[in-house]
Amino acid sequence: RENQSVLITGESGAGKTVNTKRVIQYFATVAMQSDKKKESSSKMQGSLEDQIIAANPLLEAYGNAKTVRNDNSSRFGKFIRIHFGTSGKLSSADIET
Repeated sequence: RENQSVLITGESGAGKTVNTKRVIQYFATVAMQSDKKKESSSKMQGSLEDQIIAANPLLEAYGNAKTVRNDNSSRFGKFIRIHFGTSGKLSSADIET
């Protein structure tokens, strides 16, 4: 197993935040499917995935501004590091701005 990265870039309003949410949801779904002990994917509610996504509006409240292309544009980049356990299950995450 090796570390891997996904870089999501684009112009203001291009959908970077939405696509980041989808990538996180994908990782959470794949991790859930690899964990045979889980009862169903509906248990993901309130999960680490949800906590990462829920942190985004708080960060944006301190760093967004109106631009020509987007009324609520992020004025900073975000680095989201997601950690997986040896079984492939999401174990923790860090968000740096």
